[in-house]
Amino acid sequence: MKIECVRQRLTTFTITTLLLITVAQGLEEATQEKTKTHTGEEADFATTTDTADDELRLAVDFEQVARNFDYANRNQYVKSANFSVADSKGRHSCERRCQNNQALTCYYRLVVHHYQASSAECQRCFNSEAACPKQQCIYGDGVYTPIIAINQMLPAPPIEVCVDDTVVVDVINYLTEPISIHWHGLPMFRTPEMDGAPFVTQYPIEPAEGYRYQFNAERVGSVWYNSHVGLQRNLGVGGAFIIRQPVQSDPQSYLYDFDLPEHTLLIQDYIYGNDMSRVRNLLINGKGRNHASSISDRDPRHRYKRLQVANGKRHRFRVVYNSVFNCPIEFSVENHRMLMISTDGNDIVPVLADSFFMSAGERFDFVLQANQQARSYWIRVRGYEDCAKDNVYQGAILTYQSVVGRAVPQNPMVKTSFCDNDNGEYLTVGDYEQHLKKTDSFEKSECARADFKATNVATVGLSALEQVPWNRDTEFLTYYSLFGSHATAGATDVSYQIDDITFKMSKISLLQTNGLYNEKGVYCNRSMLAVKGLNCETQQCICTNVVRLPAYRAIEIVLVNNNNEPTPVHLHGYTVRLVGQNVLGGIVNEKQIRDLDRRGQLQRSTDEYAIQKDTVQVPPLGYAIIRFYSSNLGYWMYHSSLDSQAVRGMIGVFKVGEDHQIKEVPPRLRC
Repeated sequence: MKIECVRQRLTTFTITTLLLITVAQGLEEATQEKTKTHTGEEADFATTTDTADDELRLAVDFEQVARNFDYANRNQYVKSANFSVADSKGRHSCERRCQNNQALTCYYRLVVHHYQASSAECQRCFNSEAACPKQQCIYGDGVYTPIIAINQMLPAPPIEVCVDDTVVVDVINYLTEPISIHWHGLPMFRTPEMDGAPFVTQYPIEPAEGYRYQFNAERVGSVWYNSHVGLQRNLGVGGAFIIRQPVQSDPQSYLYDFDLPEHTLLIQDYIYGNDMSRVRNLLINGKGRNHASSISDRDPRHRYKRLQVANGKRHRFRVVYNSVFNCPIEFSVENHRMLMISTDGNDIVPVLADSFFMSAGERFDFVLQANQQARSYWIRVRGYEDCAKDNVYQGAILTYQSVVGRAVPQNPMVKTSFCDNDNGEYLTVGDYEQHLKKTDSFEKSECARADFKATNVATVGLSALEQVPWNRDTEFLTYYSLFGSHATAGATDVSYQIDDITFKMSKISLLQTNGLYNEKGVYCNRSMLAVKGLNCETQQCICTNVVRLPAYRAIEIVLVNNNNEPTPVHLHGYTVRLVGQNVLGGIVNEKQIRDLDRRGQLQRSTDEYAIQKDTVQVPPLGYAIIRFYSSNLGYWMYHSSLDSQAVRGMIGVFKVGEDHQIKEVPPRLRC
């Protein structure tokens, strides 16, 4: 079989209509085009290149793409594209109050390009905060550094639609390296070829190429999108994706008065240049204080994300955490408690919390009631583990609507103790404190009040609003998946593994070529290697690790973390139920974990409302147990959400179903 034909068809048929216009009109004219973003601010989508030679090279590449494109067939892919555009106020028309039976087709163009934070465009922003969005300035933390932006924005522009909308996204790659976009949290039940996993569900988008993602917004909740190539999302390729529903369909709508687009926060860890040795900062919606600066947190020269709330009203906030390092964060709002109502886009039984912890890829929604004195307050984000080494923290400013001016909060940004809560207790939600060493901020001994109560509710202790889709008598097929690392004698670097296999990307797209290749020549797994007589516990195994799961069965996966650091695991294509999570205290192999389970030492919850997640925190030297029905057939990547681990091999693929059961991709994407 000639695999090359797949690549040619991708270049030929999935290049976007907008890219054709770019070729036809010339690169110079296209870079001057401006398109409204959903916020109403104008975003110049021009590519920022370092030299004239780069511009010439891109122009030549685009012309090459145009010559490959089959103009006779291009209209069949856009003939039904009744695209929605920005209204007179600059908001995308799909960003609206959702109504029953009023689905739209929502079009977005995402141009991925190199850019710089705190570059020459930010000169006026340094002196006037109001000038920042007008100068095509990405502020970051005030330090000049190269980044990867989408539409000259950091983070990437948010996409906000209603459930059942058709989403059409043209991604144009102005980089000098490949890219793909994954829609984290969307199961892609009807369109698995749109999942965005490179060499699993698609070929990556090469430089000077475009790709059209088209899919249905089939679920409600706070999801997000990000690059799935290398460490690009750490440099900026990540944005919020919010799918709302009609208020009458929302079982939690009675808990809040407002669900505003401006109350979506995307937090990311931040590096300078390509230095992956340390986390330099955390940013909230692309802004934050510079930790190398000696000026106070309260100095007005810092640029913080600012949010307003209406006095006395209840506001829904949505928080997304885009992290590639081992940097769990604690999120809190000064003088306010938060009513936690959702995690990973799934409704939960509300829990009133003082703070919550997040790991890479997770999302939490909460309701904040603006019932305190009318002034400005800190939104506080504190980093742990890798971030704690340099005391990395960040803040945003929450201001009551009645306050005049742009005041900075009166109190310090960093909360030194939780003991000052007036109600005599402190409750935090999330997995960090439950399974890692206690931090000094949670040492009860520092509190003067002997009766002070500090409580942590781990994620596994939360309850979903939706009942599990199985009964107590259901028999599950149990699989064991071990996450670990391998250090070769004399090597300076460590590779990461799943099931003692370091993942190597295939040279073909598994879904697009499904049934066209000999499996033994393309991928491997633990069983296949054992048949060959290879012992991957004692020698390094490097290949495309694909684990086969039967279709339409009740599946249970025991995720085991043999590392000394927590590992958040994301499974594409599924929302799972988390039914177990605990610490083992030592490294185990497959036989040992099976023996522990056989002796009943792996705890499982029988809760009929077990929490729903797509990203699960597996504690260091511990385990997590997830359950789901294997009803979404195809090839689904599962991996550490820490790209610092994933790019070094901590990736696997579940092949759900047999070749004849798996949905065929559209002809234009298949040989």
